[in-house]
Amino acid sequence: MTISQIGARISFLTGLGTDIYLPEDRLISINKYYDQLHSIILESQDEWDFDDSNAADLPIAKTTLTTAGTYSLPPTIYRLNKLEVNYGSGLIKANPLDLNETNLSESEVLSIVSVEEPRYRIFGQTIKLYPTPTAEVVEGLQLYFDREVAEFTSAEVTTGTKNPGLDRLWHDYIAIGASLDGAIKFDLKNQNSLTNKLADMETRIRKYYGDKNVDRKYKISNIIEDYS
Repeated sequence: MTISQIGARISFLTGLGTDIYLPEDRLISINKYYDQLHSIILESQDEWDFDDSNAADLPIAKTTLTTAGTYSLPPTIYRLNKLEVNYGSGLIKANPLDLNETNLSESEVLSIVSVEEPRYRIFGQTIKLYPTPTAEVVEGLQLYFDREVAEFTSAEVTTGTKNPGLDRLWHDYIAIGASLDGAIKFDLKNQNSLTNKLADMETRIRKYYGDKNVDRKYKISNIIEDYS
């Protein structure tokens, strides 16, 4: 469903033209429900990780390892899934560190970590590595993350051809949500109907993304403990 078709769907569900339910108000609601839908997907997804199909690259960030030891996270990051660091002998997965959980001071942490078992902490939008690198390594830091979706712009609405970067099955969620906002603003009689439609679709979205990778098979078996 293109952004133009989403707009037409909003007009159909509300019975309101763009002279009443203004394009700028629709755009705000469209992007709000696009973000909300993204959040639902991230909460529900199985091993098949979601990423906006409008993106031209993968959600993997690489940067040079430096002796500073601190690095800024990408501005579009929502959730960090994995961090790998190369101190000179190849990339190794680093494990997260929370000083509040370990009850260790920073100096104590530095005394127990190694380049073979690196750790990292996150402060806001900054990552700190343990141990601190002693040399530069090109692309020595690699992040795998979930990032924000590319929201619609007014220019894209005018062009009308861009699609939401997710499975076409659920594009209507955005139109229904934006229609609900219009129904609330203009006190339309179908508010409850739109609310129910939105809730029903959310349930189906969570089920769909929670079991999208059907290649994963689970086997349950009984284990009898022998205590003799």
